[in-house]
Amino acid sequence: MNRRHVFLLMLVSASFLAVLPARAQDSVSVSSCPGQPKIPVVFKADCSHVKDPSGKQLCRAFLENQACKVFPAYRKITGINLEERCPVMQYNLYEKENWPYPNLKGEGGLAGKCEITLLSDFSVKVQSRIGPYDLHELLHEYQALIGPFINEHPMFDPSQAEAAREIGDPQGAEAYVNRMRRTLDEISKSSASSTVPSEKDCARAQIYIEESLYLQDSRVVYAFYHKLGPVPTNKTRPELAARENRMLNVVSWDKAKDYLLSHGCWPF
Repeated sequence: MNRRHVFLLMLVSASFLAVLPARAQDSVSVSSCPGQPKIPVVFKADCSHVKDPSGKQLCRAFLENQACKVFPAYRKITGINLEERCPVMQYNLYEKENWPYPNLKGEGGLAGKCEITLLSDFSVKVQSRIGPYDLHELLHEYQALIGPFINEHPMFDPSQAEAAREIGDPQGAEAYVNRMRRTLDEISKSSASSTVPSEKDCARAQIYIEESLYLQDSRVVYAFYHKLGPVPTNKTRPELAARENRMLNVVSWDKAKDYLLSHGCWPF
């Protein structure tokens, strides 16, 4: 091999090594966590659509937080074994400019069956004391195992607040608590002006009960999942709504029923 061939080989090798780290950041996988050789769900992420280099570098950190912090936190809170639905959880991360759902441009994320699409603003670019993470979309995956629900986000802020505490982000938890306080204030004002209760009023009433109970005692979020009861076999809207209302009444020690019925909720 002459010197020219050796030089070309070295040049090609150097070019390959230069692109290797970038490609490694594009696709990451987590199947084990510190102190736990193997976790029951394999977490994967495609970060090839994240154009910001600083965001792309945090792809593994984000996925490790999802697999090793958020996943076990929701497992503890809900008692749900996510692997029954998702042996593999796939994350696909995008920027606003290349978001693949043009009809859902206002969304920051989308949960499918065991596949979550997220904007980088709500994943790798999230700043917290433990690094980047997302609580919202993975909660949808958990609740899919015990749904469906009339409302798309049952017990969501209480669940996210409790999960933030579990993963070691008290500031994140406090942000959810403050948002719940604002929501309760808004619902109280709107309820005062409502004259004819509707299904929409019932949805707000459920949120009011869920969040006010959580602010009184955070253990209610655990009770939500353990006292919900089986899904009705024929899944009619009244029966699905009654299932959740019965649970809220149980965990409120029979104090929620009158409020829910007076705000348009179906009889239990």
